[in-house]
Amino acid sequence: MTTEDIALPELTRSRQDDIERALFAEIAATESPARNGATRRRRRGWAYAAAAAAVLVVAGFVGPALGSGAGAGSIADGTGSQESMARPDAEGTEMSGGLQDLGDAGAAAAPVDERAVIARAEARLEADDPADAADEIGARAQASGGYVESLTVSDAATDDAAATGDARITVRVPATGLTDFLRDLDDLGAVRATDISRDDVTAETTDLRARIASLETSVERLRGLIADAASTADVLAAEDALAQRQADLDALRAREKTFADDVALSSATITISRHGQAVTDEPDGFGDGFATGWNALLVTLNGVVIGLGFLLPWLAVAAVVILIVRVARGARRRRRTDATADDA
Repeated sequence: MTTEDIALPELTRSRQDDIERALFAEIAATESPARNGATRRRRRGWAYAAAAAAVLVVAGFVGPALGSGAGAGSIADGTGSQESMARPDAEGTEMSGGLQDLGDAGAAAAPVDERAVIARAEARLEADDPADAADEIGARAQASGGYVESLTVSDAATDDAAATGDARITVRVPATGLTDFLRDLDDLGAVRATDISRDDVTAETTDLRARIASLETSVERLRGLIADAASTADVLAAEDALAQRQADLDALRAREKTFADDVALSSATITISRHGQAVTDEPDGFGDGFATGWNALLVTLNGVVIGLGFLLPWLAVAAVVILIVRVARGARRRRRTDATADDA
């Protein structure tokens, strides 16, 4: 029999359609898993990229917010709201703005004989002549019974040779007159910010007095032992112990004196600048623009680093949750595959 003797059945139009549908279905069944896997990988990549971008954006906002939140509060602008010290006896109490209610707050404190409080103050002042203002502040401190602890006057960065630069002075004034001393700074210029902190050292001073009394008793006892010693060896041993006790006693007395001086004389640091000196000029030229852009880049990177540090614990928790979800989905997919295989 030859091929010419074989009679092929007629291929109808409906049969052709059936063959095409079966072929296309087989092709779709073969390509569908690969296409779905590629689609899932592409979607997962976009999701990871979007998550990374969101983290960077959030870090860029969170970092500067955290930095500004940490730096704000200790010094406030004088044009803002004025707050009095509600608890002047608390450690680290701050005061921003004016000084209207400081007198009443100081009067509400416990008597000096009962409590030992070290007060420190900082102020920011604008004056026509910072050097003259610093000299006047030093003179007022000495007149009140205090003294000038340090004084720094910088050169002016202006074309006027007669102009003076910024000044920074630290004075010690009687603690009872610290409030009035700061209030009187208004006579020298515009007070832009003030800050007073109070550190209660009553417990430390009480402990020092107790230890000093104990060492004084021990020293007197050792001196008596030296006077009554019956041998040279006893005398030498008692003298060695006495020398050690006396050194410890002198150190504690010096520390007690330091506490007493800090309680009696408060430290006040005043930074003085020229009126309007804080205003900066706009960048002029390529060099200024490059420097400004570089500084802005450093600030932004610092904010991103801070923000990433803030978000790191949250990202760790999110990674654990995602891992648990993926493991659960994988287990469910395996169970579904096994069930399908059993049915087949």
